[in-house]
Amino acid sequence: MAPTTTQPLTARETAWFPVAPGSVAAARAWTLGRTSELLEHRRGEDLALVLSEIVTNAVRHGGGDGQVEISVTPKPEFLCVQVTDDGPGFVPTPGAMASEPSGGFGLFIVERLTRRWGLTREAKRTRVWFEFDYEPAVQPDHRSTATTTSAPAGGRSRYGA
Repeated sequence: MAPTTTQPLTARETAWFPVAPGSVAAARAWTLGRTSELLEHRRGEDLALVLSEIVTNAVRHGGGDGQVEISVTPKPEFLCVQVTDDGPGFVPTPGAMASEPSGGFGLFIVERLTRRWGLTREAKRTRVWFEFDYEPAVQPDHRSTATTTSAPAGGRSRYGA
């Protein structure tokens, strides 16, 4: 079961959860509770989504009687998160980023919201890890500096002019 603590996260911490659907919410709550002082609110929401996707996969594919292990390690610029289960693992392929008939866009979401991620197999266990930036990546400013819009000949622009 997850340890309870109120000390700020300064080094690697690990918690274990049963392979059960309720563990997704429990793992998310533990991780967000441990990292809330490191992340701005919006990044906390992104972390919750990424973690939910990976822990859901661990519960769904990780083997019935084992445990899901969550490790969180603060680094200078990002958070390193590892989710380990007893499942057989998989080989990420380009198609892994597409939706499946029996699932959703989980790995696509992980790809979009993390710095990088990967998968390893050790001692017959599968570990999915990801690096999560404390602050959002700087997005280019796509706002137009134009102040006028031309309407197409004989019609209206999408701005109603």
